[in-house]
Amino acid sequence: MGMERVSFIKSRSLKFAEENYEEYLRVLGELVSYKSVSAWGTDDLRACAEYVADLLRERGFSASLRSAGGAPVVFAEGGSGSKTVLLYNHYDVQPPDPLELWETDPFKLAVRDGLAYGRGVADNKGNIVARIAALDSLADYLEELDLRVKLLIEGEEEVGSPTLYSVVRENLDWVRADGGIWETAYMRRGGSLGIPLGFKGMLYVEILLRGPSRDVHSGSAPLVPNPVWRMARLLASLKTEDGVVRVPGFYDDVEEEFLRGAEELIGRMSYEELEELKRELGLREFVRGLSGEEALRELYTKPSLNVSGLYAGYTGRGSKTIVPSMAGVKIDIRPVPGQRPERILERLREYLDSLGFPDAEVVVRSMYPSGYTRPGEPIVRASVEAAREVYGVEPELAPLSGGSGPIYAFTNVARIPMTGAGVGYYGSRVHAPNENIRVKDFVLGIKHVALTLLNFSRA
Repeated sequence: MGMERVSFIKSRSLKFAEENYEEYLRVLGELVSYKSVSAWGTDDLRACAEYVADLLRERGFSASLRSAGGAPVVFAEGGSGSKTVLLYNHYDVQPPDPLELWETDPFKLAVRDGLAYGRGVADNKGNIVARIAALDSLADYLEELDLRVKLLIEGEEEVGSPTLYSVVRENLDWVRADGGIWETAYMRRGGSLGIPLGFKGMLYVEILLRGPSRDVHSGSAPLVPNPVWRMARLLASLKTEDGVVRVPGFYDDVEEEFLRGAEELIGRMSYEELEELKRELGLREFVRGLSGEEALRELYTKPSLNVSGLYAGYTGRGSKTIVPSMAGVKIDIRPVPGQRPERILERLREYLDSLGFPDAEVVVRSMYPSGYTRPGEPIVRASVEAAREVYGVEPELAPLSGGSGPIYAFTNVARIPMTGAGVGYYGSRVHAPNENIRVKDFVLGIKHVALTLLNFSRA
């Protein structure tokens, strides 16, 4: 295909986004109306999956729902050619709580002052619709681009994608592709698109300590052991005061090749984004006073251990004097490339035993490894070139996201290099009340995906 033809297709695609984005905001409103909260496990998940599949069927894609015992996964395919791109997204969302902090109904799209509000607009329904819009903008040219496009859209990402590995394994031949676009990327404060080239893994555990067989009047506290005090000692043993994890071997096994590549990217990253985050959160300093490249290195190359929730006894209104029968803690651990979450779990169990907690119940809620893509892959170069043109500034590549996602199922199992694209921005309030995107970013996100596909077809 000659450059003149490429320029024509590009021009038509960009114009399409400008002229039709309001129609896709309407589609986004319909998608947001589905209460597809995977933590609730309601029928809304299947209804939402069917809606997404119907959207794609209307556009000529072959679409079906598949499952490995969990929420249905949308499989869709269109176009034909010597190159195949896989687009991964998820239609499930986080619970909207606390509802009283929302300014509008979380399941009714509200557009005002250049912002679109609703649960899932940034994570991840806005990205689904932006990609459909991008495909519509190229619909007349897919055959000419010699490009096949597949979409895999799951419904359990927000609860750790417990069945995704099985779904990918069972459909591995279908899933395989030459390159892929992951669910997300976010606009940074300086106006550049931040593209993570991988995600940390996840080991989410709940640790339970039990005391008396039932709650006891606290007048017996001098005699009856309180599991809360034991839990306090357990937690204090997991980390030093300056935030270093004490579990033996916790930082071992990190892939050397990943670290070398990460160092190159960190050397080109800006620290200003983290400085602004610190100011926004009202913090005097980060853990251990980390700043600059040290902070970036800690965030993007090291595993983490965090307490997500802690519960015991009576926490309702007023007072109730008891010795509780149980204390529990929810802990998320995020491994990095090279680390096996199963081995980290073994080390945690051994460490608890050595501290005198052999009775601690460790319940695994989610577990999967990290995955990443090297920056030189054609799909990454295609997305970087597209971002440079669409956003007018060089995108910022990060070796990993600070968060977790089941990208390993694609990078490690199906061996697909993945890049990122997204419509959210630094103020999107993902997972929080008043989740929102900027309409201008929605339009730019459509353009970015379209040009990434166009560039990759020529790579």
